[in-house]
Amino acid sequence: MGRRENPIGTPNRSLALLASWLRTTRREAGLTYARLAERTPYSAATLARAASGRSVPNLEVVLAFAQGCRGDVHVAERYWTWAFRERAQENDGRRRTRTVHISLVRDLSELHEAMLVLYRRQGAPPYRELDSRARSRGERIPRSTLGRFLNRATVPSREFVLAFSRACGVADSDVEMWGQAWDRAKRPRRSRPRGAHMDGGR
Repeated sequence: MGRRENPIGTPNRSLALLASWLRTTRREAGLTYARLAERTPYSAATLARAASGRSVPNLEVVLAFAQGCRGDVHVAERYWTWAFRERAQENDGRRRTRTVHISLVRDLSELHEAMLVLYRRQGAPPYRELDSRARSRGERIPRSTLGRFLNRATVPSREFVLAFSRACGVADSDVEMWGQAWDRAKRPRRSRPRGAHMDGGR
């Protein structure tokens, strides 16, 4: 079954639980990481990192890992959600930054942070749950897109921001504020010419 894996040594208890579950599921399936990789779109190295406990892996990797081992994907997603939520709380404690209100968002970084805070306040629900809420309104929040967005790997569309805000419980009367925030974030910011003065010069 390959060489012995390193001990899981993370202070994130939920992440340790996720990593332990992934390792146990793989062992019970009798698969090496190389064999497991043949059943998923991911490399053996990526799958091994997901079970290392060093960082919270992408949800898509975790679900593919579970499916490849014939494990319960719902259990996998639950463990991932707990790990993601605990990591978010740890990051909030380290940064201790004041989140900009959505009406004051000026750029994509602030928009991402506002959306991430909104997601956490909902309890970091499973991706499929948010997509289900969106579908009930005739909208979509693809899990792959949501995963890339939460990991800052993609810029959301205006439609995504609106669907996301509704799925996270924003009232219909306030949803347009999120659309306007996207408009501001995507608008090119003009820089004042060097040497210019507020009074227009002499």
